[in-house]
Amino acid sequence: MTTVFELFFWISLFAIFYSYAGYPAVVSLLARLFGRENVRDESRLPSVAVIIPACNEERVIRDKIANTLSLSYPPELLTVWVGSDRSTDSTDDIVRGFADPRVRLWVAPRRGGKTSIINALAAEADAEIIVVTDADIMLESGSVRALARHYADPRVGGACGNTEHVTTAAGGGGEEKAYRSLESFLKDRESRLHSTVSAFGSFFSFRKSLFSPLPRNAYSNDDVVIPLSIVRKKYRVVFDPSSRSFERVTPDMKTEFVRRVRIGAGNFQAFFWFLDFLNPLKGWPWFCYISHKATRWFSPFFILVAALSCALLAFADGSAVYAAFFWAGLCLAAVALLYPVLPVGPVRPLYYFLSMNAALLLGFFRYVAGIRSAAWSRTERG
Repeated sequence: MTTVFELFFWISLFAIFYSYAGYPAVVSLLARLFGRENVRDESRLPSVAVIIPACNEERVIRDKIANTLSLSYPPELLTVWVGSDRSTDSTDDIVRGFADPRVRLWVAPRRGGKTSIINALAAEADAEIIVVTDADIMLESGSVRALARHYADPRVGGACGNTEHVTTAAGGGGEEKAYRSLESFLKDRESRLHSTVSAFGSFFSFRKSLFSPLPRNAYSNDDVVIPLSIVRKKYRVVFDPSSRSFERVTPDMKTEFVRRVRIGAGNFQAFFWFLDFLNPLKGWPWFCYISHKATRWFSPFFILVAALSCALLAFADGSAVYAAFFWAGLCLAAVALLYPVLPVGPVRPLYYFLSMNAALLLGFFRYVAGIRSAAWSRTERG
């Protein structure tokens, strides 16, 4: 029995380490050995429809539309579709106030969240490429052009850009920016191998012809479901770090925690929709999905299993080695959990790590409880 618990402990510890530290090193090496250069060609740019889901976005929607219309993309190839999810403020009136015929407003018959807006407008828009971007995301001038040039390669079914975080207050938000930098690094290396297995949900694109409608209850996971659906059809999804957008974020961890619970629920929902990606015969997409997503999503369970098995080995079996592991882990967790009342700077990253894994765990229970609607309230991030 001792051997079984030791196996549980070391496998769980390895899975946690591999997910956050081992995989970035491994995928970087593999991309260097087996990677490819992505095809980029601007000689024939495709028509693009930019979809902006919006629910009570009066604060930012005017700037967002103006920002999109100012992109360095041929005007005759660009349309802007604002999908209003039953906004109750002046969002709809602001959109109607634009005289540019390229700006279209679609008002949902009932609240259905970002999912229903993407489903409706991806079908409605007359364009080769669909770009999905959030209302509070500002795009760099050449960002859409940078994505569009990848579609010269017929094997590319999706292309996603990089969303950089701009912290709105001093002294916080560094952990989220570091996490976002890690995600950008992984997407870039996966893209070189074959395909990234997820996009930044605030800014990504895909071929309209490859779009499969999202399930009506798809919950905050379009950035995983759409790319994986495209890869499932044997097309590539590439990441272009030169295609940049910017998002202002708050350093408030409570706000981020609520958002992470919602994302966690959507992650587990997606996991059970894409069980076929657990099949090694899928090649590089299987490797990237298991290493990047599955181990990350289940890391709270690995932490719990490691802690429980370590405690049993330390106290039931009397192992001094595992007792040292247990007390060291307990002290680190206690120090991290004290951060809200004793905000010591060096402890913040550890608190962030534990709180985000706690959010994932709560997200799992939200998924198990059942997700019937894709609608949710926006998180104020700056």
